[in-house]
Parts: sequence; C-alpha cells; structure tokens
Amino acid sequence: MDLIFDKVSYLPTEEITGIAPDSGAVSVSHLGLPISDSKSGAEFNLGTFPEGAYSLRWTNSDGSTISSAFEVLQNPWERMRYGFIAEFSDLVKTQDYVKWAQKLHLTAIQFYDWAWKHEFLTTSESHYPDPLGQQISTEKIKELIRGYLNVGATASGYAAIYAVDAEGWERWKKAGLFDTEGNPYTLGDNFLWIVDPADPAWLMHMISQLKSAHDFGFTAFHLDQYGWPKNALRADGVAVDLAERFPAMLNEMVKELPDCKLIFNNVNDYPTWSTTQTPQHATYIEVWDPHSTYRDLADLATKARLLDPSKPVILSAYLHPFGAIGKGVEESEAVASFELAFASVTSGGASHLITGGDGRILHHAYYVNNYVAPESTLNTIQKYYDFLVAAGDLIYDKTRVDVTLINAFGVNNEIKFESADPISHEAISKHLWIRVFGGETGLTFHVINLLDQDDCIWDTPKKPISSKSKLTISIEAAGFSNQASFAHGTGGAQFDLKALKTEGNRSSIEVDIKSAWTIVNIPFSTSS
Repeated sequence: MDLIFDKVSYLPTEEITGIAPDSGAVSVSHLGLPISDSKSGAEFNLGTFPEGAYSLRWTNSDGSTISSAFEVLQNPWERMRYGFIAEFSDLVKTQDYVKWAQKLHLTAIQFYDWAWKHEFLTTSESHYPDPLGQQISTEKIKELIRGYLNVGATASGYAAIYAVDAEGWERWKKAGLFDTEGNPYTLGDNFLWIVDPADPAWLMHMISQLKSAHDFGFTAFHLDQYGWPKNALRADGVAVDLAERFPAMLNEMVKELPDCKLIFNNVNDYPTWSTTQTPQHATYIEVWDPHSTYRDLADLATKARLLDPSKPVILSAYLHPFGAIGKGVEESEAVASFELAFASVTSGGASHLITGGDGRILHHAYYVNNYVAPESTLNTIQKYYDFLVAAGDLIYDKTRVDVTLINAFGVNNEIKFESADPISHEAISKHLWIRVFGGETGLTFHVINLLDQDDCIWDTPKKPISSKSKLTISIEAAGFSNQASFAHGTGGAQFDLKALKTEGNRSSIEVDIKSAWTIVNIPFSTSS
C-alpha cells in the first residue's frame, strides 16, 4: 500500500500531486507542527507550499494510515539524494525503476556502465555489450533518462575519465602514466590503461565524448577515477601529481559543459582538498579502509561540507553484508548495518549512495553485482528516506555548526544528558552516540543507537537494533522554545511534538530511543 508523489522534489511554483491507494484525509506538517488538513480522492493535488521539508499523513477511508514526506526547494540539487542503475537491456521495466526513485525521493541517478567503451561513450548501434559484456539497449537508456526526468530526477552518466582499452592504448600511449621502471599503470589483467586526465589532447577528446553524451540525453556526469596512481611519470619522464591534474581537468570540463552537472569521485577522500576548489557540482567520496568506523563516515561528511559548503556531499559506502546474506549473514544483520551507516552519513548532512534500480542495494564497487532486496528490507529503507526528507530543514541547515564538544559533555553546562545507558560524543559500541548541531533551526540532536553492537566497524554485519532506551536532554532555557519536535528512523516521516519541562533557568525533555537513529530539535523561541 503505497502513496507515490509525482515528483521526487518540488519547486515552490509546482503543485504537490500524486496518487494514494484510496481517498482519505490528508494532514501536512512541518517538524510536527500542523500546516494543513484536507480531504482528497486517491489522485491528489495539495496545491503549492513554501520552500521546506514536510511530512504527510494520509488516513484512508478504512482508517488505515500512510505516512510519507515531500520537499519544496528552488534548487533540489542542494539536498541531493543519489541513487544508481546498472542494467540497460530491453528487459528492464522502466516504470519499476522510476517508481523506486519516487518512493525514496531520489533526486539524481547514476547510470553505471551505460557507455559503449571507456574511450568512446556513445555509438550508433542500437544494442551493444559494455566493456564487461553486459547487454545494453540504446533506446532503453533513453527511455530511462526520460522516465527519471519526468519525475524530476537528474540522469547522471558514468564516465571513467582516464582509462582506455588495449586498442585505445595504442592511440594514447603518449598520454599514458608510468611508474619509475617504465611500466604503464593499468587496471585488471590487460583490461584498462591509465592516461593523464589533463593531457591537452586527451582532455579535448574526453570533453567531446561528454558533449556527445549530453546530446544523447544526459544532463549530468559521474566522473570516475580509481584512486591511484597519485603520482606518476608521463611518457616524456615529467612527474605529474594527480591532485593537481584532476582539478585542471575539472576546470576545463565545467567551462566546456555549462549545461551539465559534474560529480567527481574522490576515491577514499583523494584528492577532495583540491577538487572541492573547482566549480564542479558535488563533493562525492567513495569510502574504503582505513575509513572503517562510523566516526570515520561522520568525519568524512563533516570535512567535505567544510571544504565547500555550497556543494552537496555524497558518500558511497558499499555494504558488503548484503552480498553475504545466506552465506553466514542474516538479512536482519545486513539491514542493521544499513541503518547505522545511513545514520552516520546522513546525520552529517551528506547523502548515502547505497540503493537504486528497482530496489537494489550496493555491496560491491562493480554496481552490476548488487543485492535484490526483499519487500521487508525495502520498507525499512523507504522509511529512512522519508525520515531524511522530512528532517531536511534540520539536516541541511546551511548555518549549522557541530557544537557537541562546545555546548555538551565535559566541563560544558549548556547541554546535559542523562540516561540509564552509557552515552558518548564518540561512536562507541554499547553506547548511545550523541551528535549536537546548532544553527538557525535551533539545537538539533542526533542519537545513534549502538547499544546492541560489539564494534563500530561500518562495513560488517550488525546485530538488529533491539535495545530501547530513554534519554533526558537538559538545556539552558534562555532563547529557546518550550516545545521540541522528535522523530525516529523506523517511524518514517512522522515527527511528534513534546513540551519541555522548565525548572529554574533550565528546560528538559525525555525522549524514547527506539530505533537506530532518533532526531530531536529544540527551536529558538519565536519571541527571541
């Protein structure tokens, strides 16, 4: 029983439309505050709304309820939610792929390995195998692009920006990258050879290929690298630093492709410090060891936002437990690994690239090797994405600052916590991990439930989130509202309101902790 919005994100001038299973009563709220109540048929039109994130509660004629979320933004790219697809045969059911994007409000979709070759992205052929043999239909790609565009999602074409096959190597050897013994850098066994991404002739060629792909239908590109080499020699013996060559490449691509969004892959955070200084359009990091803990995920997101606050941040953190289900790992353990990794990434204001297609989950860097999830797992994932959208004004508050160690813990008195269970400002097993952010939306608390876990390694099976707890938050009351809003990840888009208790100069609230991720927001007083 689904409620589906027609768009994954809405402009302020667009009416909020969609379809529900039945006619019913509709309640719209913002962080628990009622906005509107109405009645509607199954095909609904709620009118226009100001910019912001909203929860919707639909009560069907039989009394059953559905909750979901929608957002209204002038620039949806600011709150980018990135998904993927990796199949393009005639057998692909476009409507199922697009529907999953609608359910999760995915605003951009990476078309992984859609291209004819690494060197030549497009072809006049109607059907062709990709470089690893997967069959692809040109018309199916175009159909998928149109399908996503119709619901407001950007189609992002994958392109490896410095790789050629054996035939291409004969053409581009002079632009190749070599080690000190004269060996070319390669990927796989006689599969790909790596060239200097900023070599003038190669860069001109690659830009021409991206322009052709833009004419084909793509309005964004996912620009991939492999994380190595970081330093190499050109054929003429001149040393090159890839942390300098990638920005040179990106600057030229942005200039030559003004109508396209560009997303560069900073493999394991390399070289984020230099690529964020270019006008490309997102900060994307593919995460690998030694970034192995929940704290590492959070820190990568925080650092990326600080390097360039104007760009959306995406972390691709593939969850190998989903690839081991039935091989010693239970479905519930993989789902728990998703819940905790997703909370660690997105509480930091980033997007987690982890799902796409018609309900697939990434567990491998080769996206074709994905997990087809059962309905129960998809329902959990959908709830967390609804939760993310409904909390968008808090999570993506551009003014927010991490005040965890400034206002709370240690000698700080502005914020205090009490619980019968262990609490910490660090991601520690058997603890509640608390993160606090301050901004124009007030104080926002993210509580990540690690009480059941034996470790905090994100890419391992995790025990199902079964431990419940209670947390009391006490703040110095001056300037703050006497009412807080709160929500739980497994509760989807539903935010509730609760009054704070005031004693002297402090206000407090007790919150139930009953999922992997709980958000509490205490806004500023409207009179302050």
